[in-house]
Amino acid sequence: MDDIKVELKNLTKMFRIKKNIITAFEDISLKIKDGEFWCFVGPSGCGKTTLLRVLAGLENPTDGTMYIKHMNISKPLNSMVFQEHAIFPWMDVKNNIAYGLKMRKLKPNLIDEIVDFYIEKMGLTPFKNAYPHQLSGGMKQRVSIARAFANDPEILLMDEPFANLDEQNRVLLQQELLKIWEESKKTVIFVTHSIDEAIFLSDKIMLMTRHPGKIKNIYDINIKRPRVIDNIRSEPQYVNIFQDIWSNLREEVSN
Repeated sequence: MDDIKVELKNLTKMFRIKKNIITAFEDISLKIKDGEFWCFVGPSGCGKTTLLRVLAGLENPTDGTMYIKHMNISKPLNSMVFQEHAIFPWMDVKNNIAYGLKMRKLKPNLIDEIVDFYIEKMGLTPFKNAYPHQLSGGMKQRVSIARAFANDPEILLMDEPFANLDEQNRVLLQQELLKIWEESKKTVIFVTHSIDEAIFLSDKIMLMTRHPGKIKNIYDINIKRPRVIDNIRSEPQYVNIFQDIWSNLREEVSN
């Protein structure tokens, strides 16, 4: 258990909508090791995002148990990056990234050091004094990711953060995310509709059934790192896993 960061046992989430009970997902049991990169994939409406919100503490599970091993029990910290960039329009890039650090009342010189580090890492140096309305969608998501890592979370939760980006920016940010993750070795749980993205990024993929979401399969991605998007697509394991996930997804959607 020492290296288990997250353990879910028979986790279920239901909602009451008027007189109806809707099950978002049910009977989810899995173990995520410290430092692993997981992707959750499944049909629309299968409960992926709701599961992520439960892990973030934004929703309470209806049934089952959830164990998260925190280094600091008194002040556990997770960060979440959403599909829509959630940065403050009245703050420039530097202050957006610094926001969480200021809320934690870190010393100003330490805040500056951390913020400058992640501004450089995410290629934001020329834009550090810019405001969100002056940035492209890709740049705004770079700010969101920089802010999340700057907070030094134990778990980074990402809900389709690149879904609204064009293909070029999507690939660039996937590569940037992997670089910063490989250095930090944070535990990352990433929701995506893209099979290609999931295989490129992750150590493990959890494939969910259609609503209500259950675990259909878990895939180990043993393709060596560091990964390059152009090279990975020629790997035999990539082709086999892609075809298997696509076949299972098509089965879920068509039934």
